[in-house]
Amino acid sequence: MKDTHKIKDLDQVRLLSDPLKLRLLQAFADSAKTTKQVAAELGESVTKLYRHVDALHESGLIEIVEERQKRGTIQRTFRAVAQRFEADHSLFSDAPGDTGTDAAREILRLGETEILNVLANARDDFDEKALIMRIRGRATPEKIAELQTNLRAWLDTLPNSDQSPGEDTREFGGLVAFYQID
Repeated sequence: MKDTHKIKDLDQVRLLSDPLKLRLLQAFADSAKTTKQVAAELGESVTKLYRHVDALHESGLIEIVEERQKRGTIQRTFRAVAQRFEADHSLFSDAPGDTGTDAAREILRLGETEILNVLANARDDFDEKALIMRIRGRATPEKIAELQTNLRAWLDTLPNSDQSPGEDTREFGGLVAFYQID
């Protein structure tokens, strides 16, 4: 399994904008599993997941690592092709005919939906509030490069989805964009 997979296809971005497919990909990034095992882990019907798993496989985001004959059918074990997925910068270029703008809108739309759900379901007694901010600043090109390097280093410290769900774990989300304003 690769450490990082670059998403270069807008169809893959669209697939991952579906929260269930994203949860499936995270489950398969944890370890190699059958669809039945992931269904039990996620509390979903196995028949509901088959078409979603097929879509992830056909798009190249998960791969078959084992096929075994079991009771007259073939049982497949899948895993994600990488531990981490990043969108290729070419998806966001503004060249004529590129779909970069659509991809950026799709990512922002998904982030917006997730953030609005968090805010709508926020509890007053919950200690860990969502941190939401937008910043603008001025700095030299050298300082901007340093900030970007520091941001990438911080992102590398974030845990992969290899932590099993349990009492001591919580799922978190984030949306990060760092860009130069001309």
